[in-house]
Amino acid sequence: MSWFDHDAFLEGGRRRSGTGPGMCTRTAALSGVSGLFADAESAAGDGEPTPAELRDLQARADALARDVAAMRERLKQPGLPRAVRGALPCDVSETLTRAARRIGESAEKLARVRAAQWPGSCTAWWGVCPRCGPTLRAENGRSWCEQCGAGWDYDRTRSPCGEPATFLAMDTQGGTVVVCGAHGRHIQDRLEGGLLLAMPTS
Repeated sequence: MSWFDHDAFLEGGRRRSGTGPGMCTRTAALSGVSGLFADAESAAGDGEPTPAELRDLQARADALARDVAAMRERLKQPGLPRAVRGALPCDVSETLTRAARRIGESAEKLARVRAAQWPGSCTAWWGVCPRCGPTLRAENGRSWCEQCGAGWDYDRTRSPCGEPATFLAMDTQGGTVVVCGAHGRHIQDRLEGGLLLAMPTS
């Protein structure tokens, strides 16, 4: 048997539903993707959205929230019937404001995923503390390391790692995974006959 489940490792130890490509296929596919940071709109709005599209949607939602709030104030004219003055409750604009914030958070998450897919990045799809390894805690959308105290303003435990890859791990069946130093140290004790090779820095 292989010394670790590639898909489970990529997903932080949780096996994904269904089947997917092997690690070698995944690595080759990522290295061949073009325009990872490009925000060009997809044709006819199909396919994966870009961070720019989400940011644009966020801006439109914010603008609509402001327009609704302004209209609500205009409806408070004393000459209008009471039923009309209260026809547009404040929670309408507040809901739009919350929606805009969530859209912005989605744009940030997508941008981090794209950055993590850049060739030369760690391919593990769960984060660790770059210094201490799997020592993270997360709460309310933030995460921190319980050992060194480093913190991040997003849930790093559920985000792709994206740290610079420094090791190539190979199991006894030839399966490979490219990981950062922290992930390399984490899996080193699980090699069971495999190899952990330092990648050239130049």
